[in-house]
Amino acid sequence: MKEPFPHDIRAVLAAPGKALSLKKIFAASVFLLAGYIAYLFFTYLALLYDGVSFAYIWQSYGLFPLRMFAFDAAIASIIRAIGLGLAGFCLSLAIMSNAVIHFEELRGDFFFSASAAIRFTIGRIPTLFLGNLSLVFFVGIISLLAFLVGLVGRIPGLGETLIGIFYVIPIFITLVFTVFIIFVAVVGVLLLPVVIAAQKEKEVFDSLLQLFSVIIKEPIRFFWYLALSSVLAKLASFVMAYLFFRTIQFSRVLLIAGGGARVERLFNAAYALLPLDSPLLSFLTNIFPGIVFGFGFNRWAYVADKPLGAVFLAISFCFLFVLILGYAVAVLSAGLARGYAVIRRMKDDYMIVDEKPLYSRLDEANPPFQTEEEDI
Repeated sequence: MKEPFPHDIRAVLAAPGKALSLKKIFAASVFLLAGYIAYLFFTYLALLYDGVSFAYIWQSYGLFPLRMFAFDAAIASIIRAIGLGLAGFCLSLAIMSNAVIHFEELRGDFFFSASAAIRFTIGRIPTLFLGNLSLVFFVGIISLLAFLVGLVGRIPGLGETLIGIFYVIPIFITLVFTVFIIFVAVVGVLLLPVVIAAQKEKEVFDSLLQLFSVIIKEPIRFFWYLALSSVLAKLASFVMAYLFFRTIQFSRVLLIAGGGARVERLFNAAYALLPLDSPLLSFLTNIFPGIVFGFGFNRWAYVADKPLGAVFLAISFCFLFVLILGYAVAVLSAGLARGYAVIRRMKDDYMIVDEKPLYSRLDEANPPFQTEEEDI
């Protein structure tokens, strides 16, 4: 049975509660973890190509090279950019995996599983990739044409004259449109996966059409919903992070009471393996960036012997950290998906809630009664 869906801001305000589901957090966490692995691999590869020894990278950054690097080699910068691009692409996949669950719930299917969402998202990877590639290709072509026009300016006398005459039309007008395309491509990291998740068919052109339509026709509503969803995601993830923090504290006290100094050293060594001073952790453990109101583990961490148990405990902490990020992405995705349903209603008078689910689920436990005439 479908729930009544309010086609207004109430749909977005319900995002934290709608995202608080294990299957949604799990689906987002899978793709976030994939993005982290891709980022880690290419960052290590870039540093190694730049001449930094593996021992120094491991000692200095470990598994968390979460900072900007100044590379000497241009190839190293390109390798790092590939890692960042893959991480951003996996963020889009995480948003898509959650968005499709929300759209199925709006259509009345509350049994759409995390595995089904992951399979749907993997099947839509070519669509998302081709959509982003189309935007990049268009910007690249226009940039190449502008470069060629710049070469014309090298012609003495005639070149400068031609650029001066044709600067407003068509050079400036074309580049204004190109800057707008770049802006849409940046916004598309968050919006395009939601648009694709709302579609039942793999349509690149229609996805791009809806992407531009939302930005052009409903920009105020979309960016208001985006800002509201981002704030809700930050607040909700902070509450979950604080709950996890207090739970870790409570477990530490109980385990040390039973295990003594050995367990205390185990926890302290595990803390020392974590990037406690990283901007990402600081972002999650403070209510808002720039506001010193939060919590931290730094006072317990110290560098000492690191037994194997400390490594596994640190991995457990990282798993909890990924769940917090997964919940944040789930809230953001819920707000964007539900907001997109409202925008489609306002923009096109189209009701996503009236669509049929992707999969029809027959009630096999209670099959329909058949008469003898129907059997014949």
